[in-house]
Amino acid sequence: MAKELLADFDTWQTTLFSTLVKATKAANAISAGDVSFYRSLDRSFASNMDDASSASLDMCNSLLGQASNSTSEIISDADDMRDRFDIISDVIDNLLEKVDVAMDEMKAPRKKGANSAQSAPTVALAKTDKLEYKLLHAQHIVRPQLRFADPVDNSNTPFVRKIAVKPNAQVDLTYGLEKTDSPELTSQPHPYEYEIKHLEYPTHMFEERPEQLYNPFDSTTAIWVDTVEALKDMCTTLEMQREIAIDLEHHNYRSFQGFVCLMQVSTRDQDFLVDTLELRDSLHLLNQAFTDPKIVKVFHGAESDIIWLQRDFGVYIVNMFDTYHASKLLDLGTHSLAFLLERYANFHADKKYQLADWRIRPLPEEMFKYARADTHFLLYIYDRMRNDLLAKSNPTTHNLLHATLQRSSETALKKHEKEIYDAEEGEGPNGWRNMYTKWNRSLNNQQFAVFKALHAWRDQMARDEDESLRYVLPNHMLFTLAEKMPTESTGVLGCCNPVPPPVRMSASDMAMLIARVKLTIPTTVGGFHKVEIKEPVHVRFDASTGLQPTNENGTEETGTTEAPAPTIAASQAKGGKVVAAASSGMFGKGSVTGSVPKPLAAPAALFAKRSGMFGDVMVTKPNHTAEDAKAKAHRIMMELSAQPAVAVPVFKEINSVLELAKEEEPESTKRAEPPTVAEEEAPVAKKSRTDVLVLGSMSKQRTRALDEDRAELEVVSISSGTEDDQDEETVSTKKSKNKKKKKSSLAQSTAPTSASNELPEAFQPFDYSTVASVVDETMNANSKRKSKKKIVAPDASEPVKPFDPYAKLVEGSEFKKRDASFTSKPKSGARSMTFNTGK
Repeated sequence: MAKELLADFDTWQTTLFSTLVKATKAANAISAGDVSFYRSLDRSFASNMDDASSASLDMCNSLLGQASNSTSEIISDADDMRDRFDIISDVIDNLLEKVDVAMDEMKAPRKKGANSAQSAPTVALAKTDKLEYKLLHAQHIVRPQLRFADPVDNSNTPFVRKIAVKPNAQVDLTYGLEKTDSPELTSQPHPYEYEIKHLEYPTHMFEERPEQLYNPFDSTTAIWVDTVEALKDMCTTLEMQREIAIDLEHHNYRSFQGFVCLMQVSTRDQDFLVDTLELRDSLHLLNQAFTDPKIVKVFHGAESDIIWLQRDFGVYIVNMFDTYHASKLLDLGTHSLAFLLERYANFHADKKYQLADWRIRPLPEEMFKYARADTHFLLYIYDRMRNDLLAKSNPTTHNLLHATLQRSSETALKKHEKEIYDAEEGEGPNGWRNMYTKWNRSLNNQQFAVFKALHAWRDQMARDEDESLRYVLPNHMLFTLAEKMPTESTGVLGCCNPVPPPVRMSASDMAMLIARVKLTIPTTVGGFHKVEIKEPVHVRFDASTGLQPTNENGTEETGTTEAPAPTIAASQAKGGKVVAAASSGMFGKGSVTGSVPKPLAAPAALFAKRSGMFGDVMVTKPNHTAEDAKAKAHRIMMELSAQPAVAVPVFKEINSVLELAKEEEPESTKRAEPPTVAEEEAPVAKKSRTDVLVLGSMSKQRTRALDEDRAELEVVSISSGTEDDQDEETVSTKKSKNKKKKKSSLAQSTAPTSASNELPEAFQPFDYSTVASVVDETMNANSKRKSKKKIVAPDASEPVKPFDPYAKLVEGSEFKKRDASFTSKPKSGARSMTFNTGK
């Protein structure tokens, strides 16, 4: 298969890129902003979109799992993909590295013992019907940093600005610097801050004039600047212009901070491409034109460009016009440079080289044209947008144009600051805290410590080797190492696929680092720090030996001591010594460990000196015998009985009610009981409050009576229609009446009238037996009404007819509501209503 693919590789490559182009076109058939509109119009379209999205997401997860050999990183939805796109980026980077190696192996197989030499940059072409797709790659590129005259400063210290001479200055370079004797470096101010804030714009910027058309792109060319002489000639040309357009191309994959590889500068008549890798040390000459307030510098999206110019060359910008801010104020739909080129210049920019490796030298023709197009049309776009801003602004104040210039000045005032790595707190965009929060992994305290150690190692390795963090150790590999914590070099290499070169070189050091961290941090699931027990530990005696602390004389030693550590406590407990806390909120002072252990015959009970219920309790020689316990309980009861008489009736009344509330059973149901002792009847003769006794007895009797009546009514309602059942109804009704009479007479005989006369008038009990019960009357009436009904037994010869709820209704009759009869004091049981059929 490999030989066939190699033999016809161009055809296979053309077919592959043709398929990719078709898929891209199909995906871009509908703009992203119109998808929601079409979904609201057609439900079937919305359903198809959901199905396609789900299938695409499943395919992406499957491809990611196969490419990364891991199934832990599952993307759930579109928001998750947007938030965790770095996972996809890492996988794609790894795939591209594999592709580069595979293509090199296919085109030039390595021989054993052969030295790898630098290969020339190659460009792969893939043609379709209308488009050409180009994949640029190069192997073994010599690192440009090695040829820089000024070494790259990746130290963990503040940035030191490179500017030494300040042309077009209104104040000198010392303006704004803090005078301090401290040797530590501090952040330095922007050297052109005063000039930018006090800038007077040229009058020609606020004049409406026809835009100047650009030169034809195909019939002109750009000047390649890679020598100091050519740079000086270009600077002379720029200093004579009123407007210039500037753009930069940057590389940051094989560098910690990144560096500028190419600069594009255009005037109205000429385009320049500056090789910043060759002229890095001489580009400060551009400050003469770039800081001239009379020359307008046109950028698009200059936030990064401003930082890169300061960091690499010490170049600053005064009087800048950013077309990105102008597109915002003009309320254009899209704000990219490709959109502006197509809108104003009708030029379709080929943005497939935007992420190309701009270190490649010599620069391929395709990349050369792409870089030139970024600035060739930019001055014409500036004229068009400036006229649009003036047309929509207030004619007196030119507010929209001033707003654009104000925002552009704020961008120009940005200054480069090196990121200081904070290993302890993890602050900063590349700190471990931001990364851990974004990935949201569950790590215990040991894994978390390994994660922080590896994160710090990666940062230091990237600074030392001047490589990017994702090149040294991608994020997903870092988390895999933190979770598995391998302590051997083979395990470290096994967690990384493919293995990054820095990891391959330092696998043993990484394994030793992980092992050292694991030894210093104990394992605790769900925690990020070591667990320390600061609370005192209470150990009264050793359960295995039954020993208690004593001193050298053999007597118990009392005092206070601090609670030892848990390990010391365990060793002391094994030796028969007691470890006690210095104090306890419940037991007070604790005992101290003794030097001579002895058997614990009777462990001393622990009592507090003071109790809110029992008062002062002093125990000298505790004894746990049954007789002592009974005597102690008797003493407590005697103390309670000796308290004032106000609190005593509470117990006596409750006991009396429980005794007097007993219901006498009929003689027929009484069982033979042994004679009771006279002492047991004493509580009945005790004097008690009559109102409590009567109320308790009557309420209990009435509750039982109601329960019996309800039960009897239920039995009557479900009984069959025979005459024997009717007789049983009559008997049950009579029994209930006899029971009620006995209960009422019992209640009258039980209530002591003499006691009620002795009470004050306000506490006289109410005798419920003298008042007729509305519930009883209603129940009796219902039982009588039911007993009068004659139930005729059905004839056995006739077939059983189904129940007809309308059999007794007379046609034309109406239901009438009968008023319920209420007594003067109605109860809830008496509120009933019935209906008749008018007969």
